[in-house]
Amino acid sequence: MRKKITVLGSTGSIGKATLEVIENQNDAFEVVGLACKGNVELLNKQIGKFKPKYVCVYDGHMRGKVHFDKTRLLTGIEGIKEMVRMDGEIVVNALPGSAGLEPTIETLKLNKILALANKESLVMAGRIVSRLLDKYESKLFPVDSEHSAIFQLLKNVGPAKIKNITITASGGPFRKYMKEALHLVKPEEALDHPTWKMGRKVTLDSATMMNKGLEVIEARWLFNIEPERIKVLIHPESIVHGMVELVDGAFFVYMASPDMKIPISFAINQGMVQPLPFAQLKLEELQKLSFYLPDTNKFPALKLAFNALHAGDGAQVVLNASNEVASDAFIEGKIKFTDIPFFIEKTLERHEGFSVIEDIGTVWEIHEWAKRYTEEMLKESYA
Repeated sequence: MRKKITVLGSTGSIGKATLEVIENQNDAFEVVGLACKGNVELLNKQIGKFKPKYVCVYDGHMRGKVHFDKTRLLTGIEGIKEMVRMDGEIVVNALPGSAGLEPTIETLKLNKILALANKESLVMAGRIVSRLLDKYESKLFPVDSEHSAIFQLLKNVGPAKIKNITITASGGPFRKYMKEALHLVKPEEALDHPTWKMGRKVTLDSATMMNKGLEVIEARWLFNIEPERIKVLIHPESIVHGMVELVDGAFFVYMASPDMKIPISFAINQGMVQPLPFAQLKLEELQKLSFYLPDTNKFPALKLAFNALHAGDGAQVVLNASNEVASDAFIEGKIKFTDIPFFIEKTLERHEGFSVIEDIGTVWEIHEWAKRYTEEMLKESYA
């Protein structure tokens, strides 16, 4: 019997790749729900192909453009949560930004399988998500290639054998730039990633290296590991996605082509490896595999993420919210690329308390405060 699957963020890069995997394994899955922010043109094509029972468009004013016929149409975040409550067994959460948090919480409370591509769920509420996984019978499989790699490497390694885990970063489009040149880069340059084809937000986060900072915070909660045991290495080839260093000095390494369909397939198949016809890694064609430490002086966002992780739950919420606001301001041409971490740091400095957060209401209070504070600083800078 085919597993019923709901894809949140179906028109984004992860959502589209997920549907490619499902098409390749169509005897294993039935798409029962699709949700997107506002790309109704692509959503309509997906509706025609997969014929889901439920469809949700986040931007309610786009409702009239959806060709839903016999499909039940929902709108907004409440519509997404209602769709999660329907009869799907697996939920792929590929929504961008903080909008993905509530569907993650809803999915876990319903004892469903969550294939999580939304970083913000763990960055904003890692402690809460961890406790929900302990309380309910739900399961979480990470979709990020780095976390999927570590997840698989750790399956057969006892905690006492682990010294460190390492997640890799491509270095983004500006890894060879001098620090002085970064304040001149344009949004279109930052959104042109050299290796991965991703959505706008994650691509910009990769350029600032905030993406890797968010992944460090994710790793802390996913693997219940101390921040000082999480390492980051720049690896431009994007072939090694994760490493586990053992206490005897040996390494377990996960290698694969830079194709998100590999970790997506692993996640929606609940940890089972299935044949894929997509990009195949040919070791004999590799010229080199290079690794070096990230330059946090040139890319301070990564250091800010580590600082927030040490500061506590509230600081992680602030980091994420301020990053969303500052990143949008850069894309809109209002601030320079190098201003993004500047405004985040100033917002973190202004935040007080909340080293431990155990309720979702407090998460949203801090999130909204951080957004307002960053927006106020931005307005002052425009004046």
